[in-house]
Amino acid sequence: MKIKRCPRLVIPAVTAILLPAITGRLSDTAAAGPSAETARRCQHYSYIAYPYQRPGSVRMSGDRQAYFKDCMAKEGKVPEPTPAKS
Repeated sequence: MKIKRCPRLVIPAVTAILLPAITGRLSDTAAAGPSAETARRCQHYSYIAYPYQRPGSVRMSGDRQAYFKDCMAKEGKVPEPTPAKS
């Protein structure tokens, strides 16, 4: 005894199952990033914490960039840093 499948019913059923799963995941990945104001604040704070010094006068360690990335990850919700001593 052979069971016949009706392709007209299979395709809509698969689409009805998979489409919400795919679109649900796409909407999560398209979340908005931090605002320009947050980026400006983080950039400003990173230069307060690690002020600019002429290249070659001190070893560049990437601390300013690490601070900026951490601030952006926290969406700018970090305390205002105190100025570094010269």
